[in-house]
Amino acid sequence: MQIASAPTGLIRKSLGTGALLVFSATASSPMAVLSGAIVATYASTGVTGTPLGFLVIAAALLFFSVGYLAMARYVSSAGVFYAALAAGFGRFWGVVAAPVVLLGYNAIQICLYGLLGAVVSDSLGGAWWAWALLAWAGVALVGVLKARISVGLLGAVLAVEVAVILLFVLTSFTHPAGGSVSFAPLDPGNLLVPGIGGVVAFCAASFVGYESAAVYSEESRSPQAVSRAAYSALILLGVLYALAAWAMAVAVGPDQVVDRSRDPNAGLPFSILEANASPVLGSVATILVVTSVFAAMVSFHNSIARYAFSLGRERVLPAVFERVGRGGAPVAGSVLQSAIALPVILVFALTGADPVAIMFSWLSGVAAIAVLLMMAVTSIAAIAFFRRGGGDESAWKRTVAPAIGAALVGAALLTTLVNLSAVLGTPPDSTTKWLVPGAVAAAAAVGLVWAAVLRATRPEVLENVGQGQPRPLAVIEQDLVGRSL
Repeated sequence: MQIASAPTGLIRKSLGTGALLVFSATASSPMAVLSGAIVATYASTGVTGTPLGFLVIAAALLFFSVGYLAMARYVSSAGVFYAALAAGFGRFWGVVAAPVVLLGYNAIQICLYGLLGAVVSDSLGGAWWAWALLAWAGVALVGVLKARISVGLLGAVLAVEVAVILLFVLTSFTHPAGGSVSFAPLDPGNLLVPGIGGVVAFCAASFVGYESAAVYSEESRSPQAVSRAAYSALILLGVLYALAAWAMAVAVGPDQVVDRSRDPNAGLPFSILEANASPVLGSVATILVVTSVFAAMVSFHNSIARYAFSLGRERVLPAVFERVGRGGAPVAGSVLQSAIALPVILVFALTGADPVAIMFSWLSGVAAIAVLLMMAVTSIAAIAFFRRGGGDESAWKRTVAPAIGAALVGAALLTTLVNLSAVLGTPPDSTTKWLVPGAVAAAAAVGLVWAAVLRATRPEVLENVGQGQPRPLAVIEQDLVGRSL
């Protein structure tokens, strides 16, 4: 007899390490980092030690990951940041965190529509918002499919873009400016200069999304799969970004990379591929930027849908968001994310705002601040959780690494706030830049008010916050699907 009824929750044990790695790595959009963040970092900061900056940020995030992933073994929830704060500080504070997480992930997902629309518009013509709306429809469709279906699409995109980035690295090192490979970009003295704050801000934003493996913890085959995927994604991205940034400096010369990055006619980085490999590769790489950004949007869309599912299941949001489709995808949460993204795209289109300089830059700034804040606070929550006997882990995982992670990620957050002008492209004395952290503060205020309302009017809901456990027999396991009884 076949199991024919649809599950009422996320399908357990359906995603292994490889699938989780794909979701984590694609969320950071490696091709977009190569073509956008690396070039922008050199151009806006003038710091030739940018490659080393990526390694420093990766190391900081590695410390954060130790406590975060150790805690995720005991706090299995699709709303991982929300559940972590509930377990560490109390359920009230979990509710406070929920709007901040939703704001951050929605901001990074929606800002990518501006980037994708602009890239396609520059290549094929037409209004950027028309291409953005086409991408929106595609993401909305893929978002309601079973996770194992979308991972195949995302995995193919990730494999090709990593291959092209490695080709970019190889051809740059085999065709170095001046005839020899320069190690100057890896010299700490070239990083510890004025402008390092902007490097930290841009590099930190480039990693947002790698931590999303834990969002799929309820669907993972084991807690170890989540940890392996997150660590693998962080190491892969850290090494890939550092190599790509170094390769760019090697190809044009460390003394020229800043000026070339600031020159809109230089065509970095794709002009390097065209010159050193094949003229065709420039066009191929441009296409890959589009597919990479689309893959990142799908990955973040999936994460947001699962957060909404988690909040709906625990009645922090209306119960409708607990609904899933026959394939186990959180359909109601997916529809919610699409419903949020559509009017934002339309508002930016109707106001004539620049899709890159305004929509992409400002919303990605909101996302970076929100996610870095959640990372820093979650590290402290992990210490509190283990101190109360929440799990049996070594002192390194319980206290030492999370404390170092909180300090380093907190420093990255502070540096990002201080250097907002570089990230947003505004004058240093502009006061409008404070609208970005203001949005994050407003989201926290909404969470604070809603948590107070729940405590006063629906305490039974507050008591269930962060539990992350499906009702008995409510969720089928992938291992049982299609088996004879």
